[in-house]
Amino acid sequence: MVLRTRQSVVAVQRALALEESLACRWKSTSADIYKDVLIAGGGAVGCSLARLLNERLPSLSVGLLEAGDSPKPQPLATERVPHPRSYALSPASLDVVGKSVSQQLDLGYYDSMQVWQANSPASLTFSSKDLDIDKDPYLGACVEDGPLVEALWNEIQGKTQCWTKTKIASLESSGDSQGLATVTTTEGERIQSALLIGADGGNSWIRKNVGVSRSGTEYDQTALTFTVTLNESMHKRAFQRYLTDGGPMALLPTYSDRHAVVVWSTHPDTVQKWKDAPQEELVAYLNECLMKGPERVPSLLERQQSSNSDALSNILHGAERVLDTLHYGLAMASHHPIPKFFAPPRVEEIVSPKFSFPLSCFQAKSYIKGRVALIGDAAHTVHPMAGQGLNLGLGDVKVLVQTLEKASDAGMDLSTFLNEYDSDRRRNVSLSLGGIHALQRIFGTQNVPLQHAKTFGMNMIQNVGPLRRQLALAAAHGVSI
Repeated sequence: MVLRTRQSVVAVQRALALEESLACRWKSTSADIYKDVLIAGGGAVGCSLARLLNERLPSLSVGLLEAGDSPKPQPLATERVPHPRSYALSPASLDVVGKSVSQQLDLGYYDSMQVWQANSPASLTFSSKDLDIDKDPYLGACVEDGPLVEALWNEIQGKTQCWTKTKIASLESSGDSQGLATVTTTEGERIQSALLIGADGGNSWIRKNVGVSRSGTEYDQTALTFTVTLNESMHKRAFQRYLTDGGPMALLPTYSDRHAVVVWSTHPDTVQKWKDAPQEELVAYLNECLMKGPERVPSLLERQQSSNSDALSNILHGAERVLDTLHYGLAMASHHPIPKFFAPPRVEEIVSPKFSFPLSCFQAKSYIKGRVALIGDAAHTVHPMAGQGLNLGLGDVKVLVQTLEKASDAGMDLSTFLNEYDSDRRRNVSLSLGGIHALQRIFGTQNVPLQHAKTFGMNMIQNVGPLRRQLALAAAHGVSI
C-alpha cells in the first residue's frame, strides 16, 4: 500500500512537471519549435544523453542538432579492419550507453591491464579479479566511435527530433534560469528550450557564446593512433608502457583477436617523423618499445672514481645494491591472482591510416549558465593516457539525467537543481584531471631520484591489495567522493 501511494505521488509529480513544461510552450510564441531539452552535438556523448533521457524521462520532448551528416551505416565486423578512433569504456560507461546499444556493438573486452615504464623493474597489473567478479566480469571494453554513434543514433530515432547539417547561428539566453534558451539555426529556424545542452566538443560554440571561460594547459605532445595486426591474441589484456620521453604507448584490444589499436603520445616532431617513415621501420620500433620488459633503474648514486675515496665509493656502491635489492624484491613479491607481467604480442603490420591530434587538459570554470549546461569535451578535455575522455563525458550524462529526474519528480522546473550537477561534476572531474595531469608530469620526467620514487610507488601499489583494488574500482566506476 505504501509503495502504491508513493508511486501515485511520483505519477502526480511527473504530470505536474509535464503541465509546467506545456505551460512554457505557450510562452514561446516567437519560436517555431519548443523542446524541453535541446542538445547541440550528435556525437557519442550527445546521443547518449538523448537515449538516456528517452528512457528515464519519456515525458520530456528532446531535440538534437548535429552540424554534420547522420552516421553512415558501418560494414559488418567481418568486412572491415577495426578503426583506430576507438574508446576504452568502463563498465559504468557501458551502463550509461545502455544494454540495447551494447548488444549492437563489436566490443573488445579486456579483463586485465598491464602498465610498466622504461628504466624501472616495477609494473602494475590490474584485473577483474580486483573487482566484484559477479558485478564486473571485465575491466572495460574497447569500442569504435563510428559503430557506437551509429547504434546510439538508431536508438533515438522516433523518440528524439534530430536535425542534421544544422548549425546554430545565434543564441539568446538571459544567463539565469528565467525565461527560455532560444537558438536560431543557419536556416533561420528558431527553437526554444527549457534546457540547452552543449555537447559540441572541445571548441564548443555553446560554451564560448554563453561566456564560460576555461582553464588548463596545452601539452607539448601529440597522440598518434592506428590499427595493427598481431602475431597472436592479446588474451583480453590491455598494455601500456611509458617510454623515456614520458609518452605512454598503449596497445588496446579490439573485437578481433588478431588486431589491436596503438595509441602513442609523444612529441609532435616525433609523430611527424614516424608518420612519414616506411612502415617496416615503424613496426620494428613498436616491437622494440613494447617487447622490452622491466629494466634496472638508473644509478642513483654515482660511484666515485677517485683513488682517494675508495671507502666512500664502496659505501655508495653498497647502498646502491641495497636499493636495487629493495626494488627488485618488491617487484618479485607480488601475490597478484593472475600472472603479473608478460610481454605483449608482436606487431606484424600497420593496416589503417595514421591519425594524430594535439593533447590538452582543460576544464570549464562552470558547467552551467542559466538554462545552459555543458557535457563531455565541451566541459573538459583530458590527456588520453588514462583512457578517461569519453568515460568522463558519460559520467556527465549520468549525473545530469539524475539531476533532471530529481526536478521532474518534484514537479519543478528542469533548471532547478543544475547547481548540483555543476558542483558534483566539477569536483569529480577535477580529481580525475588533476591525477592524470600529475601522472603525465611524473612519468614525463627523467629525474633519477624521481624514477626511484616512481619505482617504489608502483611496487607498493602492486603489492598492497586494498590500494590496488581501489584503483581498479576507480577505473571501472569512476572517481567519487
